[in-house]
Order: sequence, then structure tokens, then C-alpha cells
Amino acid sequence: MLLGLSGDGADIDLDTVAGGSDGDGGVANGALLTRFAEAVHAGDDLTSIRSEVIDAVGEAGYVDAAAICANFNMMVRIADGTGTPLDSGTAELSETVRSDLGLDDLTSARVAG
Repeated sequence: MLLGLSGDGADIDLDTVAGGSDGDGGVANGALLTRFAEAVHAGDDLTSIRSEVIDAVGEAGYVDAAAICANFNMMVRIADGTGTPLDSGTAELSETVRSDLGLDDLTSARVAG
């Protein structure tokens, strides 16, 4: 939810509805970067997609994309490991998605308290 809402305060025109008409979300190389992020988090072989990303955005852009993937992975693991609950706004906005995916039934969703 935060990713969609965080663009509201920036001077960026993002199309967060189903990837936009070109599947790029209104971001240069957005569809490719989305495929890269999905491959990283799925644990896929990154050889091919890595080359595509470097060709499209350069080595520095690739490093940025990889760092962003790693950062989101790290933040989720810290939140899960510490039992950080969702804030009320995120909990409300994500209720249907969490229910549809059964996320509230996962061990990591149980917050001690």
C-alpha cells in the first residue's frame, strides 16, 4: 500500500493501476524492472534478466535496482522478525488482499502482545 501512496507526495506521475497501459507503471523501463524484482524475489536464475536490465538502464541503474530489491527484502524480514504490526491505515487498506491470500494465517502475521 505504501508504494502506491508514497508517490502522492512526489512530483512524479505514476500509473499504479494494473501496470499502466504499457505495463510500465509510468516509469521508464518499469515493466522490465518489475520482471527483475519478481525474478529476484522468486529466486529465479537472474542471468538473462540481469543482462536485460544492464542493457536498458546501465550498470549503475542495475545496482540501484538490485539494492532496492535487497532493501525491501531486508525491511520485511526485520518487521517480521520483530513482530512489527501493520499500522492502522495499512491494515485497513490491505485487509482484502491479506484475506484473499491467507496472509493473516501465516506465523509471521501473529504479533505477540
